[in-house]
Amino acid sequence: MHFYNYLFTPFGLILIIFALTLSSPEKKDTIVSIVTLIIQFSLNFYILKNLYTFKKPNSIRSFLVLFNIITTSIVFYHIMAYWAPSWLLYIIPPVFASTFLNRNKTLVISLFSAISMLFIYWLRSYILELSISHITLAMAICHALFIIVISLFVNSMSELITKIRGIK
Repeated sequence: MHFYNYLFTPFGLILIIFALTLSSPEKKDTIVSIVTLIIQFSLNFYILKNLYTFKKPNSIRSFLVLFNIITTSIVFYHIMAYWAPSWLLYIIPPVFASTFLNRNKTLVISLFSAISMLFIYWLRSYILELSISHITLAMAICHALFIIVISLFVNSMSELITKIRGIK
């Protein structure tokens, strides 16, 4: 579980830091993103460091995945207009979940993550009264499909490794 903090958290931090420093979003978007990021990072660090002291670690991990999708949605809403690669944040929670959930639950979590991303695309365009072009829609659908495919791939690899370890 620590690979989440060692690999995914730095990736997410770098992505957001680049978005905030190189694209110069509005002050409100910057503040909301930083505060959300601090809360997300703090809770992830605390829970994953103390995971096995909780009575139901799998329930805590599942909560953490949903919490991360929600906080990712907040950050994505605020930086998507400034930094195109910000959609990659939606890959992190379902890939993390795919390491400890079965295939069906991984599919559900990755679908939730992908739909959350598509919803934020729609919500932002609705609030700003912009129409989504067919090219933008196709791009967003490709992003959503990638979230699902990479999560299922990692889940398959995780299950394969578990089976191989069981053979030895």
